[in-house]
Amino acid sequence: MISILILINYSLLLGIMIFFVAGVSPSAISTLDGDNLSSFLRTIFPKLFILGLIFGISGNLLTFNNQLWISISSVIISASFIINLLIVTPKINGVMDDEKLSENTRKRSFIIYHGISVLLFSINFVLAFLIVFAESGLSNFIL
Repeated sequence: MISILILINYSLLLGIMIFFVAGVSPSAISTLDGDNLSSFLRTIFPKLFILGLIFGISGNLLTFNNQLWISISSVIISASFIINLLIVTPKINGVMDDEKLSENTRKRSFIIYHGISVLLFSINFVLAFLIVFAESGLSNFIL
């Protein structure tokens, strides 16, 4: 039963992540102008990271007595959503809002912080995928 709940939890997380990357972000970028896009992204990213954190914490609770690598992966997923929510996103916003910085410094800092955010998001995606793969039983047929 727990295995099914873990599978559902991380499948939902993957679905949300895919929908955001494939649907929400491209649609926002193609339809909103600069100020509206910025306001929208500053609103939606924290919500995405909070939702990811909720699924991460749920995963922590569900995987507590599971395989060690799945439990560690769940902790990493939760931690990286916290880092994105509480550290990286405020840094991105702060850099973009700091008018004392030159345009080049702001762009360079944005690229660095955005890259960190994307890396954390990508790690979460891979870990969630591996958990789903393992919990679904597909790994028994392929590996």
